[in-house]
Amino acid sequence: MRAVSSALVVFLGLFIGNDAGAAPAVERDLAYGSDAKQRLDLSVPAVKGCPTVLFIHGGSLTTGDKADEDYGKVCAPFPDAGIACANVNYRLAPGAAWPAQAEDVAAAVAWVRTNIRTRGGDPHKLFLLGHSSGARLVALVGTDERYLARQGLKTSDLRGMIPMGSITWDDELEQALPQYGRGRVEEAFRRDPANQIYANLDTYLDSWPIHHVRAGLPPFLFLIAEAETEHPPVLKTNKKFVEDASALGNRAEYRVLPGRTHYSAIRKLAEPGDAVFAIVRNFVQQLGGVQ
Repeated sequence: MRAVSSALVVFLGLFIGNDAGAAPAVERDLAYGSDAKQRLDLSVPAVKGCPTVLFIHGGSLTTGDKADEDYGKVCAPFPDAGIACANVNYRLAPGAAWPAQAEDVAAAVAWVRTNIRTRGGDPHKLFLLGHSSGARLVALVGTDERYLARQGLKTSDLRGMIPMGSITWDDELEQALPQYGRGRVEEAFRRDPANQIYANLDTYLDSWPIHHVRAGLPPFLFLIAEAETEHPPVLKTNKKFVEDASALGNRAEYRVLPGRTHYSAIRKLAEPGDAVFAIVRNFVQQLGGVQ
């Protein structure tokens, strides 16, 4: 009888131990809109009042998915740090013309703000993290009031922005305008099939975050892989954004990530002890009140 009891104790101990160390459950494909692409996966830690990071994937606005090789594990380390994480899909071009992608990011923010409290999160502690073209979307939604305004929100409803690996304006095109003139640039712009998702050149130019820097922005932390500082000019454009935003009284900074490339910066985020995740975690914990 004693042997049976001992075995039972060992079994229960293993069971409880395994359960305690289990990964948080992920709610998958939660709908924040009617389109099949308007879906997000949500991971929430077992703490009350936690902040939430919404991750926006890259892919030049035409590809990418929350479940693919580059982005499928991004949310994995956040719950252990006391942070909820939503991995967000959005409508892609060319099927969905601009600005559907930015509108979807704002709609996902609104859905999380409405629904996170019942899952233990704090709706007033929302952060956006984006990679590549997802970083462009994050920076735009965090600067241009129009997108969140359509959801009844303001950029001040966001606690912090973390764009990773994106320019903040099209440097090549901006330099071409005075060099070749508006007419020639506009003609070349219209001929490029990649630009057909934009109504016109002005719509394209307006889609870049640098044109919306103003006072009253949420805090910004730009992350720049060492390998992408020059080509494309991520460092140049992020630095200019930071300087302009700071001059208007905003909190804005950038960090260069030593030894990282455009893709390794995001792919390694879920690895134990990742230095880039530590930067993101510390930013969120500081502004989100996580102890």
